[in-house]
Amino acid sequence: MKWEHLVIFAVGKDRPGIVAGVSKVLYQLGCNIEDSSMTILKNQFAMILIVAPGPETEKGELGAKLKEAGQELGLRITLNEVGGEELDTSMWDQAQRYILTVFGADKTGIVYKVSRTLAERIINIANVKTKVITREEGNIYAMILEIDIPPQVDTKELQEALENTAKELDVDINLREIPTARM
Repeated sequence: MKWEHLVIFAVGKDRPGIVAGVSKVLYQLGCNIEDSSMTILKNQFAMILIVAPGPETEKGELGAKLKEAGQELGLRITLNEVGGEELDTSMWDQAQRYILTVFGADKTGIVYKVSRTLAERIINIANVKTKVITREEGNIYAMILEIDIPPQVDTKELQEALENTAKELDVDINLREIPTARM
């Protein structure tokens, strides 16, 4: 049976050429990168790719070539086969995308308490970026989230819950809707 998609995870010390090296293997074997996220955390490069095979792509050959590229690039690469239901995003089609920002003194628990407030309301976190900003007067924690809020969620109640979380953590939390084009 032909495989539908692979999720490829790669992580290793950052250096120029990582994206080119991995994408070259995929291109040469006829794979299409359908979705991706890549970032540098401290000096570690991380990538997640959703890849569709070409008509002649063999999973074993792809795995071997990626392993070889990983060794050359200093990456740990893993592959997971996914398909159908695992890639279905339709449950979020009616959700509205928002940006949630959090800024304040760095302390343990910020990610947990903000994400818990969202999870309790069945709000999906689509993307998160965090950073500790070093200052002489003390470290500042910055977190930016893209979240999907389903239509049944009361945004006023959410705003109140986020204000309570902000007070508990002594941070600033701001929620802003991302306007979408309506056709």
